Amino acid sequence: MRAIYGLILLAGSAAVCSVGRGDEPKQDELLAAVQKQLRQTVATAGPTIATVVVSRSEHYGKPANGSTPGKLGAFDPKEFMKPDPSLERARLARSLDLSDVQGIAEHGYSGGVVIDPEGFVLTPYHVIDGATKVYVFLSGGVGSYADIHAADARSDLAVLKLINPPPKLQAIKFADVQTAPLPGQKPTVFTGKLCVLMTNPYTSTFGLGQPTAGFGSITNVRVKANRKEDDGPAARVTEYGTLLEYDIKQNSGITGGVLLNLDGEMIGLTNAAAVAWGNDVGPGYAMPATASFRRIVDVLRRGEEVEYGFLGVTLNRQRQGVWVDQLTQNGPADRAEIEVGDQIIKLNGLPIDSFHDLLLQVGSALAGSKVKVTVSRFGRMRELEVTLAKFRHDLPFIASVRPDPVFGLRVDYASVRSQDINRIPADVCVRDLVADSPAATKFKTLGDTPTRWLISHVNGNPIANPAEFYKAAKGQDKVKLTLLDSTETNGRPRELTLP
Repeated sequence: MRAIYGLILLAGSAAVCSVGRGDEPKQDELLAAVQKQLRQTVATAGPTIATVVVSRSEHYGKPANGSTPGKLGAFDPKEFMKPDPSLERARLARSLDLSDVQGIAEHGYSGGVVIDPEGFVLTPYHVIDGATKVYVFLSGGVGSYADIHAADARSDLAVLKLINPPPKLQAIKFADVQTAPLPGQKPTVFTGKLCVLMTNPYTSTFGLGQPTAGFGSITNVRVKANRKEDDGPAARVTEYGTLLEYDIKQNSGITGGVLLNLDGEMIGLTNAAAVAWGNDVGPGYAMPATASFRRIVDVLRRGEEVEYGFLGVTLNRQRQGVWVDQLTQNGPADRAEIEVGDQIIKLNGLPIDSFHDLLLQVGSALAGSKVKVTVSRFGRMRELEVTLAKFRHDLPFIASVRPDPVFGLRVDYASVRSQDINRIPADVCVRDLVADSPAATKFKTLGDTPTRWLISHVNGNPIANPAEFYKAAKGQDKVKLTLLDSTETNGRPRELTLP
């Protein structure tokens, strides 16, 4: 009721402007303005709303291109029936065909949203975790099987690629979402902001039709308070990041629903797994589509791994504020001349008041990016530029686009190999070797654990990150690598030439 009253006030303001300052809008004019605004919101965003159906059945068998991560492929019931045209096999084929709307009740569904007209659909990671087949229904009943283009468990986000995207596909427009005040700027999403929740739910009575729209407001902008800083870095962003709380009960329990402003722009993606409520208990929650959220989505849309930023500091938890207690030797902060005893005040102009603030801002800046860190040192402010390394975590991900190997060698940031020992003697490490490649043969002479080797130079030139390695090594007839053993404290450099 509060949200309805708020929109009537909004519509009233518009009506006053349209009829002149001396005229009072009538009630039917206010309601007409409300309806017009909501119709426009639904018309703008409706074609982008998706229903994601997921099967985890083992009956599909391995896809033809099963070596490619996330390559699930489509399903052809006729091909499935060829080896065994029995009635039992036919029943199984019908149950496995996700394009049949009647099968949604058996498999279940979640929400999603089209983010690119080429056929990319955004949904939470936990929706597709362990999937063997995925089908996406779109507005109007059209749909397509989909591959997992890229997925990241830490952000709980995944991007699907439609195998046969329908023509003239429309993509959602992202709003400029800011949930906290900044110097000279007010939040764009705040408690009391009016919003619309759109999903495309399946029911046994009506099947799957046009997307539904529920109207309400943001009731709170929350950060979980039950996680202590002493617990260390959180596994998932939803454990320490901001969540939008909303009061729209219609389909509030669905995950992957789209939260919109009244211009039909996306301000959040609902996530039923973010907070331990049942579907009928408590409010709904959404991950806000902030700049950091959109940055991660852009990486996934490119099909790449999300590489979270790593600063290389340990904080003093006994003091209020964010104080540097230790530095990773030769890590990003150490190289930028951040010192033990510095208080971190801002990162890229954003205030840092807690451990979680720092973790969120550094992580969302992504590895390889340059950030400006403002520190207080003996009462004087200093702004230092830091080039971030890569944060290590063990949560799963899918990336369909990977760098082309150099003579069978792929590399990664050394911080994922060395940060546990508080020392990074080089910037790049061996990530993996293609079987039977020149690199696999050469590294075999150095032992059975090629991933322990760090690479400090290519052809005698120092390299600071994987991008510099590939730039220096690709297209060369021969590549001379200078190696360091990550298991040795002061090991001697070794040289290896490829091929």
